[in-house]
Amino acid sequence: MIFHNKPKVNKLLISSISLFFACASQATIAENADYIVNCKSECSTLIEKVATLGGTVTNKYQNVNAISITLDSDARTTLMASHPNASIAKDKLFSLPSPKDRVELSQSTDFTVMTGSQLDKFSSTEKPDGYEFNNIISGSATMNAAGFTGEGTVVVVIDSGTANNDALVPALAGSVIGGENFVPGDAEPSATSSLNGSHGTWVGTMIAGHAYFLFDSASTLAQSVNQHMPSSIIYDYLPGLSVIPMFGSAPDADLYAMKVFPAAGGGAPESRIIAAMDRAITMKTNYNNGMPVVPVNAGCGAEEDPCIYNSMNISVINMSLGGGTLYAAQDLEDSLTKLMLDVGITLVASAGNEGHAAITGGSPGTGLGTLTVGAASTVGNERVLRDIQYGLGIGEIFRPSSHHQMATFSSRGPSADGRASTDVVANGFACLVQGPMGGINLVNGTSFSAPMVAGAASTLIEAFPGASAIKIRNALKQSANPSILGDNSSEIDQGAGFIDVPAAYNLIASNGVDSNIPKGHGHKSVAKNVQFAGYPTINVGKGSAAVMKSTSALKPGQVAQFFIDVKDETDQVSIDISNFTSVLPPENQNQFFGDDLYYIVQDAITHNEVTLDSGFINGDHSIVLDNPQTGIIRLAIMGDWTNAGDVEADITIASTSSKPSGTSSLGKVTQDEQLLDSFYIPDGTTQIVFELSWKNNWSAYPTDDLDMILFDPDFNLNFDGATFSSPERVVINDPTPGVWLSIIQGYTVHGVNYGPASPWLIRVSDQDGNVIAAQ
Repeated sequence: MIFHNKPKVNKLLISSISLFFACASQATIAENADYIVNCKSECSTLIEKVATLGGTVTNKYQNVNAISITLDSDARTTLMASHPNASIAKDKLFSLPSPKDRVELSQSTDFTVMTGSQLDKFSSTEKPDGYEFNNIISGSATMNAAGFTGEGTVVVVIDSGTANNDALVPALAGSVIGGENFVPGDAEPSATSSLNGSHGTWVGTMIAGHAYFLFDSASTLAQSVNQHMPSSIIYDYLPGLSVIPMFGSAPDADLYAMKVFPAAGGGAPESRIIAAMDRAITMKTNYNNGMPVVPVNAGCGAEEDPCIYNSMNISVINMSLGGGTLYAAQDLEDSLTKLMLDVGITLVASAGNEGHAAITGGSPGTGLGTLTVGAASTVGNERVLRDIQYGLGIGEIFRPSSHHQMATFSSRGPSADGRASTDVVANGFACLVQGPMGGINLVNGTSFSAPMVAGAASTLIEAFPGASAIKIRNALKQSANPSILGDNSSEIDQGAGFIDVPAAYNLIASNGVDSNIPKGHGHKSVAKNVQFAGYPTINVGKGSAAVMKSTSALKPGQVAQFFIDVKDETDQVSIDISNFTSVLPPENQNQFFGDDLYYIVQDAITHNEVTLDSGFINGDHSIVLDNPQTGIIRLAIMGDWTNAGDVEADITIASTSSKPSGTSSLGKVTQDEQLLDSFYIPDGTTQIVFELSWKNNWSAYPTDDLDMILFDPDFNLNFDGATFSSPERVVINDPTPGVWLSIIQGYTVHGVNYGPASPWLIRVSDQDGNVIAAQ
């Protein structure tokens, strides 16, 4: 390896240039930015410092020593230097979950809600148990029939708002008792307005819906439900009209809306979501301390003037939302999940829609106190959906297998600290819901399996009002049925299994519930944590031989997970899928698609979805990953959920390592610290590669986020190395000759594993692989 000699440049001049560029960098980077600060102790002096620096405190949380702030980014270092024990993180934006699939039934068929004498007469007849996914398989219908309907319990819905308009949303008539809006802006509708987005009202109907709808018996919906889910309909109850119920798992529960997503769409900053969680804890704590439950705004209750309470006996919180985390179970949002259990709140959260690859669940589903819910896809529900989408009779051809499955989109575990992560599942496919303007939809997503479980928790709390929140949580998990799904789902797919509410009831009644919260392995190596969860890793890197694996026979919907441990020196990973075999002859396979494999290659980033490659294949296929990130790349191979029979294939995984072994510079960086290096790039260089790597990368638990910002000799900034990638890699073609500067910034440094500073190294190489040393 040839190292370029340093040119004879005046050291004082270099220092002066470096200082100038550092100042210029600060000035250029400076802009208003939003942060979450964990004070670690009382926040008052830190709040004063924020004001001195011209910033604004947007939230001061009541139950954790933390604040959210808006501050010029150039003042961030000054702030943290004055409080070195505190930690600061960027205020991430959480996207409003959108359904993975949606059909608006209101546009394809007429419907009316049963009311008055019509409803009274119907109530005396034998009624359907409820739309299949919602009540029958889970046992919620059994609980409701026994008189446990969630009456007297309060479920908080942290979402986009839940409509309180009986005329528009009869499915929730009388259910929404109040709410609070956390979204700023005078024009923003209230938390219970029908002008909000649909998501939160859809979620509400999954918890507390309680209406019967009449549909045209000739409609595709009525005919398909009658064919595939006959216990969910009274066909032709009236001449030409059929009854389909929209019942949540806790139809008599009260709902309190906490709105964090704006009505116009878009995401919510994590600080706002934490504010809603914090507020709920305060309300429950006030109730526990004896504060009366009375509205603070007299005369409230209208749609745009919901009742607001400072004290509330909150039983359950549903959070059908989520986002990435660098420190599963330990970041601020996740830590609040344990506080909720402590004050007596059972938190239910969706696993996420980033599957079917592993380690894709987000926060707060990664919290230790959360009951995290994945989505199943029950046979009847998908067949009904496909009939409506493509024509009556198509559903059974589209979904020929007769067993229930995990929904392909459902996020999977394990967590980076070694827990299964998903706790239980419920159906999240073709869920029947009503929106804020009255429209009826079939929607897919873990957003709709979670509230079914939240309602189930509510009925258990009604039955056992003295049971602790952790017992309610653990009873639902311990009693779940792992045999409902027929796709050989593992624990990281379905957790303990499909919820069985009567079994949870019996478990509590017999004092058979474990009161411990889950714990992961917590090793600094994600690979070791994955192994602790029961999944071997495949090592690739310098000197590693090719590894051959087999999927074995995969049932429709079954997933084989391969955890590929990519080392820092690896510059290419190749994956070859070969010897595809289907057990059924072509004439017996899926008539539309044949039987095939559905694969996803997920990048090393944990608790988020970054798909490198995906597709459906029924033959040999090769995948090449250049310059992969360091950490666990996940290869998920599914027997396509639309298959009629089993399929299998062989997998060969190999790697090459030809990166330069030299180092240009190395060091350690603390939280918010910025370190400067200079590199002389000689004339005639046609390409230069800057690569920053660090030990607490995506292979480590927790993960640090370091950024590399570059200055070229003409004062131009380059932020291509300021991403979530690890390593950060920037390729410059035909670089300007002269002195280049790199700024290594400790954007998020947890101070775990290697002391308070995060070890890093930077390698700068030219087109011939020669490493250029720092000056």
